[in-house]
Amino acid sequence: MKKYQIVNARVDQYSGGPDPAIFNAEVELKPTKGKPFFFIISECDGMPIIYKTKSSTFDWWMDQDTYSDELDKLQEAGALYESDGYSELFENHDDIECYEGLRYLIYLIRTSWEEMEAFIAQTKGKFLDEIEIPKSDVEKEWEESA
Repeated sequence: MKKYQIVNARVDQYSGGPDPAIFNAEVELKPTKGKPFFFIISECDGMPIIYKTKSSTFDWWMDQDTYSDELDKLQEAGALYESDGYSELFENHDDIECYEGLRYLIYLIRTSWEEMEAFIAQTKGKFLDEIEIPKSDVEKEWEESA
């Protein structure tokens, strides 16, 4: 069984104001065997789009005007997951490499800024199987409705 180390994680808000806020979250994971990879979530109004990439795309999402061509190519390649919520992901995740890495990232994007910053500081450099990932609000809601 592969183990995955949390190399880095970050979350930021891309937009807001009168329009709904768009939040972006990214985690870099390093498997014990194989090359590192990234999960990124871009979420607006609780609707996530999730990508798995070989390199960081966080800056692309934070500066969409500058990186519009790169984002177009990424979107053409297809998302790992895109929906109006997370329920389908929680129900059908068997084919996703490192699902716990996604749970980690979902928790980061859904929790408060203070908890997110503290959790990243506590977990950076650790392996996913060494930490307990709290359930996000959307995971709790999904469990209650199931």
